[in-house]
Amino acid sequence: MTVVTRTSTSWFSRLGGALTGAVFGFVLLIVAIVALFWNEGRSVATYESLVEGQSIVVSTDAARIDPALDGKLVHIESAVVPQADVVDADTGISASGVIGLARKVEMYQWVEEKSSTTEKKLGGGEETVTTYSYSKEWSEKAQDSSEFQETTGHENPEFWLPSSETLVETAQLGAFSVEGSQIASAGTRQALPITAEKAAEASEAIGYPGEGRAVTQALYFGADEKAPQVGDTRIRFEKIVLPEVSVVAMQRGDRLAEYTTENGYTLFLLAAGRETSDKMFADSQTGNVVLTWVIRAAGILGLFVGFALILRIFSVFGDVIPFVGTLIGFGTGLISFVLAIAVGASVIAIGWFAVRPLLSIGLIVGVVAIIWAYSRYVRKQTSEPVA
Repeated sequence: MTVVTRTSTSWFSRLGGALTGAVFGFVLLIVAIVALFWNEGRSVATYESLVEGQSIVVSTDAARIDPALDGKLVHIESAVVPQADVVDADTGISASGVIGLARKVEMYQWVEEKSSTTEKKLGGGEETVTTYSYSKEWSEKAQDSSEFQETTGHENPEFWLPSSETLVETAQLGAFSVEGSQIASAGTRQALPITAEKAAEASEAIGYPGEGRAVTQALYFGADEKAPQVGDTRIRFEKIVLPEVSVVAMQRGDRLAEYTTENGYTLFLLAAGRETSDKMFADSQTGNVVLTWVIRAAGILGLFVGFALILRIFSVFGDVIPFVGTLIGFGTGLISFVLAIAVGASVIAIGWFAVRPLLSIGLIVGVVAIIWAYSRYVRKQTSEPVA
């Protein structure tokens, strides 16, 4: 089923929207500039923190605790031994020898999708045609049918059980003890099969005795999993496993904690399996570089959107004659792109200079020297008489 609506926006309303957008654009510019500048400092501080950590880390045997290393940055490799079974509190489903248990709940629901097309009108107004379509799908997110454009015939029941994740309280790494939350991110997920017995117990625990049953790796509430109806619910469980782990952290008694470097940044490195400290630090440096460029790209994108919002009012003015507004919009888009690159590169350069002043000055002097030497060479070549 589809529902189509048509809405018209006057030229004056569009001008008001453009002015509001310009204000938001200015705010976005400030946020993007601050983020770009902060990112350069964060990148350098993280790099220096990792360099410091790599220079002082001590690899030690996880099977015994060396009191002389208390308060020091240590590297250990160890098998992971969870100290208790992990139990999902709502259903009673449990798993042993795991770091955690993830519960994924999906309900068969009505889902609304919409698509819009906008046409400019002579005089600067716009007409927007929006098409709403409805389909029944499995979704982990509650779909609020009261917000649908067409609610009649598309009612969804209440999403009665959320997805969740439960972690083991503690685990042993040789002689060391860690919290499950400290190492869970290094784990991998594997499906946990549901037996008929577990399904019956879970149904009882939830408060729907006899209604849930085991299907392919899931607990199912509904009449027929092959022909689901709106409101049917399926619950899947995944165990978070981590047989072995490598950790770089501060030794504090028999515990492992974040280590604070001289610049105030903290270190707690994780790797699944057994890895050397050099490999772990190298991977962290690579991750820092990737994150730096991701934030740079996001910042420049934010600048582009900000400039585009600020300049959009010119294309709205031009939309009194639609094709004129389109041409102006293309031009302001190009200007926004150029400004975003120029301002973004400048902010990055200033931020880079602020945190690396000596290196920056050295690079500038080097570049100037190369340019001067090259220009002198060119002048010398052109001044020599041709034989």
